[in-house]
Order: sequence, then C-alpha cells, then structure tokens
Amino acid sequence: MNNRRAWAAIASFPPDPQNVRHARRITRTALAAWGAPDLIDSAEMLVSELVTNALLYGRGPVDLTLALTGRSLRIAVTDEGTSLPVPKEAGADAQGGRGLAIVELLADSWEVVVRLTGKTVTCVLTLQPTAPDPRWSGTAEEQELAAAEPVEVGTRRRRVRPSGEHGA
Repeated sequence: MNNRRAWAAIASFPPDPQNVRHARRITRTALAAWGAPDLIDSAEMLVSELVTNALLYGRGPVDLTLALTGRSLRIAVTDEGTSLPVPKEAGADAQGGRGLAIVELLADSWEVVVRLTGKTVTCVLTLQPTAPDPRWSGTAEEQELAAAEPVEVGTRRRRVRPSGEHGA
C-alpha cells in the first residue's frame, strides 16, 4: 500500500440499477490507485451487495464512501429508506437473498446506523499488518499500533444503532 496514512472516495448515485456497476468500478479504480490491489475483489463484492440492497430496499439516492487507512478499509452505503437489512435464508435454487450472507462472510464487521432520513450500512475489511515503515515519522506508540496483530476474523459483529450513538 502507498505510504499515505489515509485515503477516501465519496460518490452519490441516483437510484438506478446500472449504478451498481459504476460503484464497483469506482471501488476497483480507487483501491488500485491507492496501492491496495489485495482488497479489490472483496471490496468490489461488498460494494456490489450493499449498493444493490440500497437500490432494492432503500429509497432515494445512494451514497458510497470508501475510506482506507493503514489499518482497515471502511465501506459505507447510505440511502433514504427506513427498512432495516434482514439476513435471509436463501434456498439452493434462489436467485437472490444472499447479499447480507456475503457481507457477513467477507467483512470483519458490519453495522447499520439508523438516521431520521434513512440509514447507513457500513462494513470493515481489516488489513493484514505490515512491519512499521522506518520512513514514517509516527511515534513509537503509533508504529506499535500499526504493527499490532489483527483482530481474530471469527469475531465478526453486526449492530444496529441510532445515529446519536457514537463509536463503532
């Protein structure tokens, strides 16, 4: 990954199914430009599922935010709908209904933040730590945090919280 400390991309789309393709393209292009090609496939799939759900079950425009730090990639999709995402049990022959199962499988965590005018579904991909960059002038504590062991993948979580609650 590039030596920058953080990257972000934000896009807004009208509620049109072809914009799922645009969201995937933005994700792929941003992560390639940011020097994080190992995240592209998983992030592209997560974006595809979250944007598709926002278009199917939400209302109004869809906002996509990608934020990459040295520790994680945070993907957030916002729409104006009030219905909460509900994981479904899709049958073997079902043509849909697996979106949240895919999010649960690929993301290290995900949550829903409910707002007065809609909701934001956010998921996180935790990066594998690398040795601290000797050219980076962070404090010893910051370098130690950057090199810390990743959170165990089996500790996935999902939360629904009102927008007034802070923290992750």
